[in-house]
Amino acid sequence: MTIILMKFSFAASVGFLCFISAGQSALATPSPAARAAALAEFTNTCSRCHNADGSGYASLGMPNFTDPAWQVAHPDAERVLTIRNGVNGRMPPFGTILSSEEIEALLIYVRGLESKKPQVQEPAPIPIEPRLTPPGHGADPVVLGQLGVYTQHNDNARVGANLGETTLTPANVNPHQFGLLFRQVVDDQVFAQPLYVPNLAIAGGRHNIVIVASAANTVYAFDADREAAPYWKVNLGVAGSVQQHPFWCHDILGSMGIIGTPVIDPATQTLYVVALTYEGGGYVQRLHALNIVTGAEQLKSPVVITADAFDPILQNQRPALLLSQGSVYVGYSSHCDVEPYHGFLFRFDAQTLQQKGVLNLSPGAVGNSIWQSGQGPAADETGTIYFVTSNGTWDGDKNLSDSFLKVSSDLRVLDWFTPTNYPELDKRDADLNSSGAMLLPGGHRVMGAGKQGVVYLIDTDHFGHLGDEHAVQHFSAAKGQVNVGAVYWKSAERGGLVYLWGQDDALHVYTFKDGRFTSEPLAVGAATSAYPGGILSLSANGETNGILWANAALTEHGNSHINGPGVLRAYDANDITHELWNSNLEADRDTPGRVSKNAPPTVVNGKVYLASFGTMPVGTGALYVYGLLPPPATR
Repeated sequence: MTIILMKFSFAASVGFLCFISAGQSALATPSPAARAAALAEFTNTCSRCHNADGSGYASLGMPNFTDPAWQVAHPDAERVLTIRNGVNGRMPPFGTILSSEEIEALLIYVRGLESKKPQVQEPAPIPIEPRLTPPGHGADPVVLGQLGVYTQHNDNARVGANLGETTLTPANVNPHQFGLLFRQVVDDQVFAQPLYVPNLAIAGGRHNIVIVASAANTVYAFDADREAAPYWKVNLGVAGSVQQHPFWCHDILGSMGIIGTPVIDPATQTLYVVALTYEGGGYVQRLHALNIVTGAEQLKSPVVITADAFDPILQNQRPALLLSQGSVYVGYSSHCDVEPYHGFLFRFDAQTLQQKGVLNLSPGAVGNSIWQSGQGPAADETGTIYFVTSNGTWDGDKNLSDSFLKVSSDLRVLDWFTPTNYPELDKRDADLNSSGAMLLPGGHRVMGAGKQGVVYLIDTDHFGHLGDEHAVQHFSAAKGQVNVGAVYWKSAERGGLVYLWGQDDALHVYTFKDGRFTSEPLAVGAATSAYPGGILSLSANGETNGILWANAALTEHGNSHINGPGVLRAYDANDITHELWNSNLEADRDTPGRVSKNAPPTVVNGKVYLASFGTMPVGTGALYVYGLLPPPATR
């Protein structure tokens, strides 16, 4: 498609979001409703990059809709296809959002922007994100935290719970007392879960900090309690982008520099993160070790990640990093199953960054990635690692697609389980590993759920190999795919509970007792969520005051390629039919932008840190910080 020739930087990618303009054909007169929808789409979305008058922005490479020459060069038929189908990896398809009549109305509207005296293009305002003025900007006094969140879903078992939360309770999380405190705009989408370091000696004092990593390869260290410039930020190189390779789908829309959640070693004050860079027409993936006080590279950092059959542009470092017993583990999935790709798990020495081993999960074949929607591999106290593979190749030996794997710390496969219907899962791209493996407290049980919404519970001492009969349990727990993973909490009132929220479905909670689930859910929530479903975290004070938090999507805008408006929800963990609060109740104050499809909320020390894709489907991002609001000002 020859629409406009430009370099597809972050900004140019954003420009394609509303790539429409006038044409020469006669269109039917749209209805008033269609005209209103078209005007709203241009005003709310397109104008951010194309300017309200349609002149675009020169610094972003945007077309000038007021220019008659541009209008003549691009017929309506071309533009309609562009809006409906998107541009491969550059613009998401809007055919699922706008009707044919609304698209025609949009074309007619932009025709009217043509001028005998074209407007002069100006530089784009930076940042694109509008400023907010939420109350508080961080509430005083600041309390130095005691607990950190150093890895995705809180610990290596990936249970997703902070059991040391003493500030937030079901009594004070409500629209009057709880809401958005401030927001930090970053330079691109945030796929990674924010990480939290308490009571850090930094900038001449002690502060709580939150680490945010963007898809543009920028890592930020923000004050966790107030809106301020970052203590430090570092860019790890020009990010690779989906626009630089003919990927057929839109799993990621723009930059794909840092996707997997980093991991922190608090003992050495080191952040480990993987960045994909574009260099000299090629691609490189590196493991970096950054000092969390200064952002500087630690000794012997970074190192290039490489192995036989490893292609740095085809391999997607989506799963969170794992730090276990002195080693850093880096897993890989694919982009859109574009071959040849493999499931890889690398092991690096945490001190020297020396590569200590690599496990290729589809040697001589393709597939079997560690996707898990961003969930990291799990590890137990012995260092044994657990994860689930995607569709690909299965031979019952070295190629184990759609399977649970148990792997030693030095990357030897110790045991595995494959469901009976693995051929059907492979055929239909119904990955078993849309969520990752979670180790349930009490020992000897690992669980996971896939795109079919089926939960498998496996005995960690006996995986059993091929056949559903070897699973401790398997049952349908959601209508659609379960992404990232479930959450576990032991309640003083209810006992062991496991929460999960599938796509196009509602939140479910199951009782877990004596190593087994109840056959029916204990309760089901009222709200539903489009893609990605609900990405969950839990806060509690031990076995009391449990709150279940969900990074979810608004149902009417759900699409895995569009990343529609998000909503943060909070539920009484003992009764999920009781929603305590959600960010739409005071939307002008609390709305968190577009949903970050991989990132669980980080809940710690009285605040909730939520990654966001910002205001646009591509190229924008932010960190939203929620907490107890300051009391109203008195005269």
